[in-house]
Amino acid sequence: MSNTLARPGQVGAVSSERRLTIALIVIVTCQLMIMLDMTIVNTALPTIQHALHFSAANLVWVINAYAVAFGGLLLFGGRLGDLYGRRTIFILGLVVFTGASLAGGFAQNSTWLLTTRVIQGVGAAIAAPSALSLIATTFTAPPARARALGYYTAASSAGGSLGLLIGGMLTSWASWRWVMLVNVPIGIVIIALAARFIPQPPRGQGKLDVVGAITGTAGLVGIIYGLTHVSDAGWGSAVTLAAIIGGVVLLIAFLLWEKRAAQPIIPLALFASRNRAAAYAGMLMLPAAMFAGLYFLTQYAQNSLGYSPVKAGFAIVPLTLGVFSARWTFPPLVKRFGPKTLLIAASALIIVGLLWLSRITPSTGYVFMVIPTIFCGVGVGIAFTALNFTVLAGLPPQNAGAAAGMLQTMQQVGGALGLAVLGTVYVSKLNHALRTGNTPHGAVAHGAAAALGAGAAFIAVLLLIAMFALVKMAPPAAPAPAAQPAGQAPAN
Repeated sequence: MSNTLARPGQVGAVSSERRLTIALIVIVTCQLMIMLDMTIVNTALPTIQHALHFSAANLVWVINAYAVAFGGLLLFGGRLGDLYGRRTIFILGLVVFTGASLAGGFAQNSTWLLTTRVIQGVGAAIAAPSALSLIATTFTAPPARARALGYYTAASSAGGSLGLLIGGMLTSWASWRWVMLVNVPIGIVIIALAARFIPQPPRGQGKLDVVGAITGTAGLVGIIYGLTHVSDAGWGSAVTLAAIIGGVVLLIAFLLWEKRAAQPIIPLALFASRNRAAAYAGMLMLPAAMFAGLYFLTQYAQNSLGYSPVKAGFAIVPLTLGVFSARWTFPPLVKRFGPKTLLIAASALIIVGLLWLSRITPSTGYVFMVIPTIFCGVGVGIAFTALNFTVLAGLPPQNAGAAAGMLQTMQQVGGALGLAVLGTVYVSKLNHALRTGNTPHGAVAHGAAAALGAGAAFIAVLLLIAMFALVKMAPPAAPAPAAQPAGQAPAN
């Protein structure tokens, strides 16, 4: 317990346990900040549109510019961490992200803001895979890793809903510029702490796979761009189809190249594990339902119930609390049941919550939402943690960055896919309701209900993956105290 990760000869060395605690706080705070920025601008969009003279068509790209850059570059960012040092790349990503946030807070026109949002996404894509892989390499004992992943997943899963709340508060009580500037002091602090308290894992050997980086990144950018473009122009748009088809072609070329590359950006051996491949597929399904579900719940709260941005953010708090509960529930449960059983139970809980929410009407009101949003939050928190745990189990340290980049790429692609598919359901039901004499408030409720119900289909696929694709792993057992190596997280 008293082992230290301090440099040799350091005076007043901080205890190993304390250093690991601070390191975990830094990693989790970074992940929370990155995920907050997926949604923190949402409630500020009307104010931003007026202040910077955005057109209605371009306003959505305040969100999408970040999402496309972030999702498209995750594989590249993960491999950078493997080859050039995860702590170094983690800090580099934070520097880019924080600098872009500062510049975005002083934006004077739409081009300026969109450019900084793209750069924010680049910084996030560099930092995020290293954040998850640092957990894999720092917390090596399964019980300690389960606890660390509980915190990490709570930040990842709850970041979207907290972003809506914090964005509404900052916009209403200060200025829309603070949805960007709030990252600056936080970023500076965690950069300083990361340099001191996060251990530097050994670097991998080799060179960056340039062809793989270009084809993989371009393919992902094309697919994510195409899926986000659906909300603007629909599935029949030539731009939408060209981007998605071009992205698929590039990804096929990427996979063919990776099979023969000496040092691939994504080692295909990652998919040799049945459980890891199943977890990647599951991570495509879970965000497809829940990221989109978060969007439709916000639409319902603001445009059907008439809530202000701040009140709409508070309306999602039960879901956020449910997600955070996974921090305490997952570690003891995974010891007893293992990740497969937990993923099955969590999927069933989310399906119940979504089907319950699909019964919302303009007259049901907020109270009707509370219990099912808690169900969804608890299920999402446990499911995300179980999927992360499964991907990292038995992972060679030299591939941790690539595996983390792939996991988060599936998360971003899944979120874009869900919003595109369920957005089509939403718009179709909303238009039908308007044609049959519903008020706009009522039509939004009907559209949101239909989309939330359809989202249960994605989770049903996740449930099938958990039941039939995952192989049950033995629940992790805590190691004996005497056998705990230096630098390993304590079990308590």
